[in-house]
Amino acid sequence: MEKLPPVPDLRVQLRELLAQVPPGRVTTCMELAQALGSRHAARWVGHFLLHHKHDRQCPCHRVVRAGGELGGYIGRPEEKTKRLAAEGVVLEQGRVPLARFGYRDFQTQRPLLRLRRLQLRLAKRVVLCPRENLPHTIAGVDVAYPSEYEAVASYALVDAQTVQLRWSVTVRQKIVFPYITSFLGFRELPVLIAAIKQARRAGQLAEVLLVDGSGVLHQRHAGIASHLGVLTGLTTVGVTKSLLCGNVDIAGMDLGKARDIVHEGQVVGVALRTSPRSKRPIFISPGHKCDLRFCQTVVQMVLRGRRLPEPLYWADRLCRHAAR
Repeated sequence: MEKLPPVPDLRVQLRELLAQVPPGRVTTCMELAQALGSRHAARWVGHFLLHHKHDRQCPCHRVVRAGGELGGYIGRPEEKTKRLAAEGVVLEQGRVPLARFGYRDFQTQRPLLRLRRLQLRLAKRVVLCPRENLPHTIAGVDVAYPSEYEAVASYALVDAQTVQLRWSVTVRQKIVFPYITSFLGFRELPVLIAAIKQARRAGQLAEVLLVDGSGVLHQRHAGIASHLGVLTGLTTVGVTKSLLCGNVDIAGMDLGKARDIVHEGQVVGVALRTSPRSKRPIFISPGHKCDLRFCQTVVQMVLRGRRLPEPLYWADRLCRHAAR
């Protein structure tokens, strides 16, 4: 099993970027996200600014919305207006004119750009190949969060024939990396790998691992299921409840029917309606050491009327219960 690459503490990096915005200037969540290396971080930046530890010296009042509107503030909105005015920032019709006061000249190493490049290198190591033999054991892994920076991972092993839960383990860890779309692996892999190590030590490692996350159905073809497969050497299948990227028509899907998901001109996954109680499909893609046909077959082997296949149903249930 390979070692995990170190991940940056984005909270520290964001505070350093905020400190660069001088009095009398403002920036936006998108500018800060791009300075971190990915526009996908903008939502997290906004969340952090509304919930971080705040004091009078904090420069977070210098962050406004993309159109110049003042936006939220961890203090009172009137205080934000007052602090900006004291620094010489003039509002025009309730907005900060960004052409005059906007700041974007950050000195930054763009840590998310480094992680993006790592994903691109990892994608080249993903093995997509047909498999003739169906597994006797299948496990599912999922993660729940008791708090923003604490994670609980569960590993649930089922018998492929009876689809009965045979063994499970749950692991709890502190985490550093926040949730940012397309970078999920860097948040969840440490706690998932800890659970898999316990399964290996107990002799309960499954032949196929279903992962709550995307495989090659990912902007850089390196979703968490692929990332986990490459690092552990396991055969992995990505299963999600929402579509991360790609195009598929899911209107009017019959129970048990699958439709191809196309991304960048290639079929990289399938949408599969799995439950009579829900019209919403799940989205399946190869993670590592398998192909799409095998993934769909394995998932269908362990469906029992729920939206999720049984290994993921149990993993989801166990980690949610432990996170309460």
